[in-house]
Amino acid sequence: MKVIGITGTSGSGKSTVCGWLTAWGYPVLDGDAISREIAVPGSQYLQKLVQVFGPQICDEQGRLLRRQLGERIFADPDAHRQLTEITTPLILEELRHRLVLLEQQGNTLAFLDGALIIDTPFASLCDMIVAVVGDRENQISRIMQRDGVSRSAAQDRLDRQVSNAFLHERADLVLENTGTLDQLRQKTEQFLERIKGTDP
Repeated sequence: MKVIGITGTSGSGKSTVCGWLTAWGYPVLDGDAISREIAVPGSQYLQKLVQVFGPQICDEQGRLLRRQLGERIFADPDAHRQLTEITTPLILEELRHRLVLLEQQGNTLAFLDGALIIDTPFASLCDMIVAVVGDRENQISRIMQRDGVSRSAAQDRLDRQVSNAFLHERADLVLENTGTLDQLRQKTEQFLERIKGTDP
């Protein structure tokens, strides 16, 4: 089974592309969604987070308070490193398990949706990495509209992420989202046909 990583920064259109792939019937594994699914009360994932960051990151029912944890790790680079060290192996294990199941079900093509794939352990799961790259001004507008944040907050979010130049340099293929939605859809369809032509 061929596994294609789909990556991109906030507001790039990555989620739009992955939404189309899902609608077209292809399995798409979302790394962020999986991390939420396995962070249930009593899980190994959550127990390890509590050991490092303390019980205050959970509510009275033992559920993870994502906003409190997020505010803490964004304010402290060392805390961000600790979080990555704890969660990456557990998410990676779950992704591997789900990919095995997809292959056993007869799938020949699957996609991994993740903002952080290049230069991370998640790249080892992928046969190819595709980056969706947008125009910075359009990305800022999308983030502001989608999340209801100020322009400066949207800019700050992008500044904390990898650059478009990095994605161009390190991805195997780039989908430029600098035109209309229809143009991005056409590029996605063309890329998909190309990939399907090289299925094992």
